[in-house]
Amino acid sequence: MKYIILVFTLLGNLFFCAPFAQAADQSLDQMVAIVNDDLITRSELKREMQATKMQMAQQGNRGSISDKSLEKQVLDQLINKKLQLQMAEQAGISISDQDVETAIKTIAGQNNVSVDELYSHIKQEGLSKETYRHNIHDQIVMQKLQQHEVAGKITISPEEVTDFMKSQAFQENGTNEYRLQDILVPTSDTPSSNEVMAAKARAETIMQKLKNGTSFKSLAQAESHGAQALEGGDLGWRKLPEIPSAFTDHIAKMKKLSFAGPIQTPNGFHILRLTDVRKLDSDNKTLSDRKTVEAMLLQQKFDQAIQTWVSKLRSTAFITASV
Repeated sequence: MKYIILVFTLLGNLFFCAPFAQAADQSLDQMVAIVNDDLITRSELKREMQATKMQMAQQGNRGSISDKSLEKQVLDQLINKKLQLQMAEQAGISISDQDVETAIKTIAGQNNVSVDELYSHIKQEGLSKETYRHNIHDQIVMQKLQQHEVAGKITISPEEVTDFMKSQAFQENGTNEYRLQDILVPTSDTPSSNEVMAAKARAETIMQKLKNGTSFKSLAQAESHGAQALEGGDLGWRKLPEIPSAFTDHIAKMKKLSFAGPIQTPNGFHILRLTDVRKLDSDNKTLSDRKTVEAMLLQQKFDQAIQTWVSKLRSTAFITASV
């Protein structure tokens, strides 16, 4: 059975739409990175830094991350975005103004405001209407690209669903939800043995810092390359089928506020923190609904595939950065 995989959740949140406008004249701006044939300029990075700080403050995630660490994280995100937009252009992926209008109406509706009120709020936050629309455009383009390049290649067989629902981890812990934090020390798509050893050593160093009392949130913001790094590695509440299979056995044995890792996966080494555990409501039918479990497993497989895919894009691109 095929499902529409949820690629971006940020379109449902008013505050997750940061500007990515290009400098009017890049030749007069300091270059901070080259991504194949594109440049990332100092002014572009500065604008994105400001928007990210605002977003983190609104979400209570500012923490103690230094400007230097934040700059590296934001630049990393910009590089990933450039690579995807380049690939989308090569693939001939485009969207219409109507697609952007529809997305903006959806965002306004989900925030219980009119489109005019949405634009008014954006202006108060220092973003122009044009910049906001440009960013929404880029997000939809990347969503289409990910659906085309990754989602269409992912399947879940009936046997996989059956095996998961019969597994010991699911049978014993399937009625729980877990709040997790994750730090990812990445490796490339096809890492050498030296790269793997270096990544593992770095992960072990981070693990030791955690044991010595360093905040998981601050380390995730500074060190992690996961999608939720700037949120302190917070993966939110997840049911067991929504958690990567490489993590499930570890989680089943963990106590609240404990750590696990480094855990090796195809995209690198992970360190987990179990923030909290709670029981599902007694009327929750998720665990007895095979189709729902199948959809969760498919989404989880997609999330992992996206990380591997982006790593592959980076490994085959020409990238140089000065920060």
